[in-house]
Amino acid sequence: MSDRTVHATRANGSEVVRYDRAGKWFLEWAVTARRKPLTVAEAAELAAAGDAAWYPNRPGGQAFDARVRKLRGAS
Repeated sequence: MSDRTVHATRANGSEVVRYDRAGKWFLEWAVTARRKPLTVAEAAELAAAGDAAWYPNRPGGQAFDARVRKLRGAS
């Protein structure tokens, strides 16, 4: 069982993911196997963008979901 959870996908194929054991957020690209570390705020901004598909109520994402809801409500 993986501790990786996808919380959002972007139109460019990247994914906003959280690794539960470490509690870290990343933007990952499957094609190039690259990843960029993110803060919760940065992850939420990417998930709130118009080209993103956001998956709420996933384990470990309570604060993230609250931020995305706030950002999506503001736009």
